[in-house]
Amino acid sequence: MVGQAVAALAAEDEAVLASVRFGRRFYPGADVARVAAQAYGAFAQAGRASLYPGLPSPQSVATMTRDLISASLALFGAPADGIAIPTSGGTESAILVARAALRRTRSRRSGASDGPAEVIAPWSAHPCIDKAAELLGFKLIRTPLGADLTADLAAMAAAITPRTAMLYASFPSYPFGLPDDVAALSDLAVEHDLWLHVDASMGGYLAPFLRLNGEAVPDFDFALPGVSSIAADLHKHGYGAKGVAMLLVRSPACAPDLDFTFADFPLPPMKTSTLAGTAAGAPLAAAWAVFQYLGVKGYCALAARLSASRRAFVEAIGSVPGFCVLGEPLFSIVSFATERGEAHDLVDALIARDWFVLPTHGPAGVQMNLSLTDGDLAPRLAEDLRAWAERLS
Repeated sequence: MVGQAVAALAAEDEAVLASVRFGRRFYPGADVARVAAQAYGAFAQAGRASLYPGLPSPQSVATMTRDLISASLALFGAPADGIAIPTSGGTESAILVARAALRRTRSRRSGASDGPAEVIAPWSAHPCIDKAAELLGFKLIRTPLGADLTADLAAMAAAITPRTAMLYASFPSYPFGLPDDVAALSDLAVEHDLWLHVDASMGGYLAPFLRLNGEAVPDFDFALPGVSSIAADLHKHGYGAKGVAMLLVRSPACAPDLDFTFADFPLPPMKTSTLAGTAAGAPLAAAWAVFQYLGVKGYCALAARLSASRRAFVEAIGSVPGFCVLGEPLFSIVSFATERGEAHDLVDALIARDWFVLPTHGPAGVQMNLSLTDGDLAPRLAEDLRAWAERLS
């Protein structure tokens, strides 16, 4: 009976998603989803590691963790002594690195300045860094964007003070799908001896495979000397189950600032490197299984399909008079603007036609988050844009 109820609920979800365009943003296909689900179920009760000596700790999850860490460090060009920590997503990663950067600043610049520590991020940065600021008590300084809707290097440089602990870059930004100039920010971080965190939650497990496919992907990883940490979500374009990501850090010297340890209580000392004490093994097992199933060849094939989908939508939007794509998107997010009417009215009209889109402001526009299966929908979007514009005439 329970199995039937679960199947019925899943079928209801499938029916809803089937009618929403862009509703399955990171769906890789039924075969990959099945691999992830089977692995998740097999390790539903597993944890990643034992906190205490003597407690049984099966090696399966430890092996999968090591494999994923090794593959991720290689994908992002980490030094031989680089480290990686599985997290639940980009938000947890941002909180962890912000905490580490603050501790690093306090230990290296003790008494250098009064006032709270500061983190500088472009206006387009994900609100996870605002959550980190609220939780950790640092001052977040959001700087204006440049004309190309990416981080304005001059504005970020001008915001640096003796209290600055970290710079934040997006690869790409969530509102517009455009990558910040991480290479230029790397130079700035080196010049001022600052921690630079690259939020590649959206693009991290896509960019390396786009590059292998021959696409021009800007530098964003540890090949740049100023990059201190990178967040990349395995549950996005790694196509694993929800709730697993990687936080990669250039040097083990940063590890003490990442870890939490506590000994003054009635059990042996506790040491954790993540926010949650419980470290679920199931999402990690699902990500590992997908990595094994797809391999480099499979990921490159999915990246190529996603690129074809993105190009189809960029071309379709550009074919309709009065509409333009914002910037030159490289990943799965495409945002566009219109001169034919109010963007919020267009968003409402598209939602009424079963498109899942979000409004942007600064500039006003429409954000789409594409999946690799959406390419065939591009002509339909162009038709709906034309129909909406014609009603305004």
